[in-house]
Amino acid sequence: MQWMRDRDLLVEDTLAFVQRLAANKPVWIETPTRVEQPIAVASEQTAKPRDRIFEREEILQRVADFRANQHKFQREREEHYKSTMAKVHLAHV
Repeated sequence: MQWMRDRDLLVEDTLAFVQRLAANKPVWIETPTRVEQPIAVASEQTAKPRDRIFEREEILQRVADFRANQHKFQREREEHYKSTMAKVHLAHV
């Protein structure tokens, strides 16, 4: 099995590489740290508590609408099934 031998060689090479890196002393690279001034956010962009209430109500309404649609589709599927099965039973009589 060639792939197993290749895998084992790759693992050995990787382990040797990691051990060589660990044996070397770490090198610290000094980078100047510069702190940027925070960007001012306009008060219009932040959501107000009242806006959050409206968003929550909108989400709840959308969920209720989705559930109503799902129930409607389920009823339509059941009606279609019943009518199809009635036709099948009439055809076999």
